[in-house]
Amino acid sequence: MTGGGTAGRQAGEAWRLLDPDPPLFASEAWLEFMSARIEGSHRRFVSAAGTPDATGFFGTVIGDSGVSESKNPWQLLFEPCGLRTLTPEATESQAAARAGGPPREAWFPSLVLMYPGLECFPAGPGRHRPAALDRAVADLVGQARDEGLRSVAFLYVQPEERALAEALGRAGFAEFPLALRCNLRPPGTSFADYRATLSRSAVHSMDRIRRRMAERGVSFCRFPLTELDDAGVERLVELRLQHRAKYGRRPDASGERDQLTTLRGTFGDRAEIVAALADERIIGFCLFLDAGDVRHAWSNGTDYTDSRSKDTYFEVCYYWPVEDSYRTGRKELSFSYGAESIKIERGCRLDEVSGFVLPLDDGDLESARRAARALAGGLARPGRTTHRTTTEK
Repeated sequence: MTGGGTAGRQAGEAWRLLDPDPPLFASEAWLEFMSARIEGSHRRFVSAAGTPDATGFFGTVIGDSGVSESKNPWQLLFEPCGLRTLTPEATESQAAARAGGPPREAWFPSLVLMYPGLECFPAGPGRHRPAALDRAVADLVGQARDEGLRSVAFLYVQPEERALAEALGRAGFAEFPLALRCNLRPPGTSFADYRATLSRSAVHSMDRIRRRMAERGVSFCRFPLTELDDAGVERLVELRLQHRAKYGRRPDASGERDQLTTLRGTFGDRAEIVAALADERIIGFCLFLDAGDVRHAWSNGTDYTDSRSKDTYFEVCYYWPVEDSYRTGRKELSFSYGAESIKIERGCRLDEVSGFVLPLDDGDLESARRAARALAGGLARPGRTTHRTTTEK
C-alpha cells in the first residue's frame, strides 16, 4: 500500500492512475484544492496499484483530540453533536456508554478516512469487489498499527456504499448512525409531479413566495461559474459574508474569494450558480457542484440589505433547481446534513449515513460497540421529540 509522508509524491501519482474520470470528491483537483478543510496530515492510500483490484481511500492522520466535531470519531460516537439530532432515549443511552467508555485522548492520533464534502467511498476499479475491499481495509489498518495510531475511522459512508460497509463489518469495525442526509430526486416527468408530492401547506408557501418574487421584479437564472468576471465573484463574496454574519460565523473574505476563484478556474461548468436577480444585480444565489449523477448544493448567500431578497433562499436552493432539472435532465439533488424539517418540507428524503470506527486498543472495541448500539435507531426525524441540532455543510 502507498501512503503519505515521504511517499507522498508516489501516492499522488498512484492516485491519479486509479481512475481516469473519478467522482468529483475523489478527483485530484478537488483534493488539492479542498483538503485544507480537513485538519491533520493528509494521505492518499492505494492498495494493489496497477491491478484490476486497485482501490484507494483519502484520509488524514489527526493528532488533536479536540479536532472539530465533524472529523472527530470519538465525539461523533460518544457525545451529542450539532451534526444531528438524537431522541431523548438515544441521548440517555449515549451518555451511559460515554461514562463507561475510553477517554477522548485514547483514540488519538486517529486515521480518519473521508473526503472534503463529508463523504467516504473507495476509488478505483476495485471499489465494488469484496476481496479488493477486504485487502485495502486490512492493509490500511495494518499501516495504522505500524505507525502507532490509536484508531481508524471511516466517516460519512453513504447508504449506497454497501460493499464498503460490509467489508468494514468483516474487518471488525463498529458501525453507528452518524447523520441524516437530505437528498431530493425529482419525481415523475414534470414539475407538476414534484408539486404533487408536497403537502398542501408547502405548495401554498411555494406559490406565495413565487408570487411575491414576481411582484418585486425578481427573476431567476442558472449559469456556469465560469461566466462570472472578477466583479461578479466579488458580488458573491459580499453575499457570502452577509450569510456568515447572519449565522454568527466569522468573516473570511479571502477564503470565500479563493474558493470561488478556484472553482471557477478548475471545475468549469461543473460549478453552477442559480441566482436571484433584481435590476440585473444578484441578490441571492446557491452554488451547485455537478458530481455526475448528483448535484450538490454547496454554498449560498443573500443580500439582506435588499428587501426584495426575502425568501429568495427557497427559490434558488430548492424550487428553481428542481424545476430546472426537468428541463436539463433529472439529477438527484443533495442538500447535505441538518435542518431536516426545512428540507423534508420541500421534498427531500432522509437517508441514514454511517460512521465506522475501529479502536486499535482491543480493550476499547466493546465500548465502541456499546456506544454504537446506543445510537442505533436514535437519529430523530422531523415530528419526533428531539435533543438538538444545528448544522450547515
